[in-house]
Amino acid sequence: MNRLFRLVADERIANRAEPNMMVPGTVRRLEEEAGVEEQPLVFPIRERNDVEYVDYMDRPMPLLSDRVKRLVELYMPELRWRPVILTDMKRERQEVYWMTSLPRLCCLSPDSEFHKDGGLKRLVLEGKRSYRPLFQVDEIRERVWIANLALAESLLRRDVYGVHFAEVEMDQK
Repeated sequence: MNRLFRLVADERIANRAEPNMMVPGTVRRLEEEAGVEEQPLVFPIRERNDVEYVDYMDRPMPLLSDRVKRLVELYMPELRWRPVILTDMKRERQEVYWMTSLPRLCCLSPDSEFHKDGGLKRLVLEGKRSYRPLFQVDEIRERVWIANLALAESLLRRDVYGVHFAEVEMDQK
C-alpha cells in the first residue's frame, strides 16, 4: 500500500524568508507559468530583524531550495523549473529558490471532508492507485503538495529545514 505525506511548512520558524509580492493575482499567474517561462524572477523579501532561509516555502507560492530541487529532479527529471531569487536588500544577500508546476492528480477519496465554506477539513486520498513521487492534489481550493514515502525519506535523510511531513490518510476502497 502507498504511504504518502503532505509537505507542511514548519510554522515554528517565525523569521522565515518570505517574498514580498505586492501585486494581487501575481502568484496564480506565476504558478501557471512556472514550467514554461525560464527567466528568473527576483523578489525582495519582507524585512525582518533576523531571516532564516528554509528548504520549503508554501506561501505566497511553493518554493524549493536548490538542494531540495536537485533531489526532486532525481525522482522527476521531467519537471521544468523556474528560478526565483529572493533578495535581502538590508543584508545584501540573495538566495536562489525554484518553482515548478507539479502534476495535478484527481485523487480525492469520497471519504474526504470539507467545511461549509468549501475548505478542506479532512484529506483522504484513494488508496488503490499509483502516485507520482511528488504531486499536487486537484479538485480542492487549498494548495496541497504530496510526496511518496521514498521521496519523503530521501528528504529527511538530508535534514531538510523548515518542512515536516504529515502522513496522509488513504481509503481502503
